[in-house]
Amino acid sequence: MTQLRASDGLAALLLLLTVVSLVIRYITPETGFYWWDYADYHNYAILMAEAFNQSPSDGWEFLRQSLSQQKNGLHILPLLPIIQLGDHRRLAYILSLALVYLIPFSLGMGAIATELPLRHLGQWGKRPVFWFTTVLTLLLPMTWIPMLRGYPDIGGAMVLVWATWLYLRYPRLRQPWQILALGAMIALSILLRRHFAYAALTLLLAAALSQRFGSRKDWQKSLILWLRLAMVGIVSLIVMAIVAPEFTQKAMTTDFSSRYQLWSLPLGVMLSRTGAAYGWGLWAMAIVGWLVSQRWGQLGWRVVGMAAGLSLAVVLLKLRYGNLHYTLHLTPWLVLGLLAFTEVLLDRVQRRWGLVLLGAYVLVNFSSGLGMLSTGMSPLVSDSPSESVLARVSLKPLLAKAHPPLVRQDTAELERLLLRLQALSQQQQTIALLAASNQVNASMFQSEAFQRFDSSLTLLPVAIFDGPVSPLETVSEADVVIVATPPQLIELQDEQVVRSQSQTMIRLISEAFIQNQTIAEEFRRLPDSFELQGGVQLWLYERRQPTAADVDTQSQ
Repeated sequence: MTQLRASDGLAALLLLLTVVSLVIRYITPETGFYWWDYADYHNYAILMAEAFNQSPSDGWEFLRQSLSQQKNGLHILPLLPIIQLGDHRRLAYILSLALVYLIPFSLGMGAIATELPLRHLGQWGKRPVFWFTTVLTLLLPMTWIPMLRGYPDIGGAMVLVWATWLYLRYPRLRQPWQILALGAMIALSILLRRHFAYAALTLLLAAALSQRFGSRKDWQKSLILWLRLAMVGIVSLIVMAIVAPEFTQKAMTTDFSSRYQLWSLPLGVMLSRTGAAYGWGLWAMAIVGWLVSQRWGQLGWRVVGMAAGLSLAVVLLKLRYGNLHYTLHLTPWLVLGLLAFTEVLLDRVQRRWGLVLLGAYVLVNFSSGLGMLSTGMSPLVSDSPSESVLARVSLKPLLAKAHPPLVRQDTAELERLLLRLQALSQQQQTIALLAASNQVNASMFQSEAFQRFDSSLTLLPVAIFDGPVSPLETVSEADVVIVATPPQLIELQDEQVVRSQSQTMIRLISEAFIQNQTIAEEFRRLPDSFELQGGVQLWLYERRQPTAADVDTQSQ
């Protein structure tokens, strides 16, 4: 076993300070008004922290009940001390994700690298290879972005990375404890975030298909390993069934492809989004690394190449979900592809210049992905005339798409609207907000009210997607309707995205109000409006006559 040195402690301290500094620098300028996934996970962590504040028994009961739900609170448990110390603030939540999950994730990638045969990098020794790969992992923008947006999925990815290390260290799984440990780790990754079931299956398939089949003896060894991998799968199911039986049953019996069909994007859109997320230059280098590494004839690299190909197939062909956290299925394999590409560079005569150019590209790509090269701070307005310093340069497609901090220029107007919504809610006025874009939606106001006010807003749940329930039903129950011009819908280039043409009813009803059609005759437009960034204007429409529900209430 490699002995720790003082230099390892210094490197770990520098790593810790760098991660904390970057999180603080990124999150501090953000202006709030988070929405949908970006708000929900933080708010859920607050609810669980408050339950533990009331009493430990209340907290454990909250956790127990959450294990039967679609999204459970298991990932929040190790975050609680930091969240409590930070008074439940956004910065404390993101820092807790970074310290508890992101750093172990990057260290796990370093550990994986030490188990892979490296002809040139291996001459440095395992310790330099470990720290080199750890730093390389942190220099990929998509290692950070899902976490910085509030997604806790880095936790499941971290566990799966260490499961990969365990398999690469003990590829024959000869000891029972190895099967038990690998199965338990896979189960934990799925319990933390359900979609990592695909990543777990990818790892097991890659391990099974990466064996040699040239002779009868090879086949015998492969069959034995397949049986052990099957036992790993069985252990995973048993652990999941013991910890969260209802969750496990739903995960195995629900048709998620049909349930999340609206979020499944066309292949062309997924290719564009996935390529831009990392930068096409990085993709080119990783693919070269994957392909060349398959010629080295080493089991570890065959597993990496197979897992990378299977993960791409899952993300692009099976899931086709465009939200940022699904990139974590690909990030570990891209890191290892870059590691193999570094080996390719070191095999060339001009390897020094090759490494210099690789380092320069990775640093610039990292800066681009985190929005450090952007002239504007917010990604919410997609028609910005000058997105980045590199916007007019042909090299831009080679670099990662910018994901700068969520800073809005219209915070004062949003604050004014929030106070107006609070006043209407205190008057028991029901409100329907007909806007469902990444720029303005009901979620951002509900979330802000949850964190600021003692009581929630009386915003009615509007069906923002086409389906059996029409937004018109909500409008008929509302005392006040808020309409956006132009109609606010989710676009394919947005970060939180759904399939196009999924919000026809929201658009039609908004246009009916704007054009003063029949439905609008039941309301009168109030004189004040709210001007938001990107030329969006919000108008309030007050009902002329009370709703049927109001009449029933008054007559009782």
